Amino acid sequence: MMLGACLINACTSGPPPKPDIPDSISPGWKLSSLVPSGGEPTCWTAEYTGPGSAEIRICWYKATASAFEEVQRTRAEAQTVKFQVEHYFVLVKWNNAPKANLTALIRAIQKALQPK
Repeated sequence: MMLGACLINACTSGPPPKPDIPDSISPGWKLSSLVPSGGEPTCWTAEYTGPGSAEIRICWYKATASAFEEVQRTRAEAQTVKFQVEHYFVLVKWNNAPKANLTALIRAIQKALQPK
């Protein structure tokens, strides 16, 4: 039983090639770019345009505890929200986005990063 758990963890210890986030999100968000940021942890920066703009930094950590620690360490800022989904730490910064549209964007990103 322990060996099976170790094998499963070994298979999931590496970061995915890139986050599988939506190209479009209702109402009107479009993914304009998704680029790796390099370094450790493995991070990507996504840009969404539509009702305003949003920059989303998505970082994958080997341990979920490390992602949680990053949420705790990152300072709160205006027009910014931070959250964790399993191994991912996510930081969303936006400009001129209505609250309802921003909420839809954040929920879609959270759902997309959930384990399949």
